[in-house]
Amino acid sequence: MHAWRELFIGPVTLPSLDWDAVEQEEQAELAERLAGWQEKYPDVHVQRLVVRDGAARVLVKQSAHARLVVVGSHGRGSVAGLVLGSVGHSVLHRADCPVVIVRPDLGAREQ
Repeated sequence: MHAWRELFIGPVTLPSLDWDAVEQEEQAELAERLAGWQEKYPDVHVQRLVVRDGAARVLVKQSAHARLVVVGSHGRGSVAGLVLGSVGHSVLHRADCPVVIVRPDLGAREQ
């Protein structure tokens, strides 16, 4: 799932946006992020979902129909290993199924 909200769009710009074009850009972003994974793990069923809403809200709603929710964690900040992000925290406490929080591979980031 890829979720976005228009937090940084001014009130003058908001009404004039081409939401179809924005959604197409967000679809392309999701496709780019998932590129190669389906070929690497062909037995894993992936349903792509692009929504204009808060990530936590949508993940919790979708958890009612899921067997597992996997949430990534950016691992940013000096105490990143000790703190969950806001989305992970919210989903972990409200989801209707098991939740896995995935931390980035620090070795991969250094390369």
